[in-house]
Amino acid sequence: MTERGMGMLIPREVAQSIVQETEPIMNKNINFMDEKAKIIASLDKKRIGDFHEGAAKVLETGHTLVISSKETYEGAKAGINLPVRLHKQIVGVIGITGEPEELSQQGALLQKMTEILIKEAYLDEQVELETQARETFVNEWIRNQYQDEKLFATRGWMFGINIYKPRVAVLLELSGFQDYWYDKLGSPLGDVNDEVQMQRYRRNVEKLIHRHFPDYNEHVLIPDGSSRYMILLSVNEHKDPLYQKSRVSARVREIQEALLKTYEQESSGGVGSLCRTPGAMWKSVEEADRALRYASDHHQPLYFYEDLGVESLMYDVPESVRRDFIIRKLQPEDLGSIPDWQHTLETFYQQKGSIKATSEVLHIHKNTLQYRLKKIKDVTGYDPRNINDSTLLQMALAFHKIT
Repeated sequence: MTERGMGMLIPREVAQSIVQETEPIMNKNINFMDEKAKIIASLDKKRIGDFHEGAAKVLETGHTLVISSKETYEGAKAGINLPVRLHKQIVGVIGITGEPEELSQQGALLQKMTEILIKEAYLDEQVELETQARETFVNEWIRNQYQDEKLFATRGWMFGINIYKPRVAVLLELSGFQDYWYDKLGSPLGDVNDEVQMQRYRRNVEKLIHRHFPDYNEHVLIPDGSSRYMILLSVNEHKDPLYQKSRVSARVREIQEALLKTYEQESSGGVGSLCRTPGAMWKSVEEADRALRYASDHHQPLYFYEDLGVESLMYDVPESVRRDFIIRKLQPEDLGSIPDWQHTLETFYQQKGSIKATSEVLHIHKNTLQYRLKKIKDVTGYDPRNINDSTLLQMALAFHKIT
């Protein structure tokens, strides 16, 4: 009896891919049999699922089996059947149909090619499993889904992640990504190749971001949905906050510029506050999400949560409530008759209610500004120059910008 491999069961799609890739070189029909001697891949579709007695013999002995046209094996035809090994264990059998005397050299070549392709598939699977495990770990971290911190920290070391390192959460979103791929995949001409192309693009973006980390860095990067990436940037806590902020900003802007240069891909980013303990990482991620939403709504490349004012609370208000408040306080449809009403109000409040400063920024006469403010009062019933009314108007204006 020979030792059979139990570490990896060859998926049908991998086996079929091997058959299709090797057939043009061999110019013969090729079959791949699994650990139970069943044909799981073949150019002759009718044979898939059949038991192959020749493969069973190979699995039993561990040796190549040559079947002549005079011999009879259940489910087998004349040809050569060779064991396929991974880490010295047999994981399947590859067979070539034809006259054996013509196939001896081709058989050895096919066996070697198949084992190389199997090893590549195995390594890809290991990388994918490790990536999934790492992403699962990070998601457990940012959701506080762990009980024993010491055990969790030990798991982190396995992935090269120090959960005690001070960090800030950064969320980076690819602008227009979802709409573009929705249209492409949803069209009648869309097929599985488009899906593969999308996944490849996302992986390439991830690699690009990694390349903009310094060597021996302690940053953590995982995909977050289809169009976002989460970066837990390690920060030098001994530097002052302004320096920390400038370094984070420079790092993210560098990545955004690379995305634009390499893929013509625009993006928006949000940055949370500094997290010094593992259990508070969720808070920085949540803050980064709010900052990102604000940056996207206001077409900003990057925004820090700490720079948000009342906007940091507004995303907690349900959209239906926001819309109702906007209609009741602003009446935007009626305000449309006032030239540049929104920009006028925003500038007026940015200039702290100064008529002189606002008119200079807007490049209009002071009387024109006064007229616009009066018209806004007539339409809404709220006077932008009154401190009480201005609070309501500013809140309605902020809602209007994010709804």
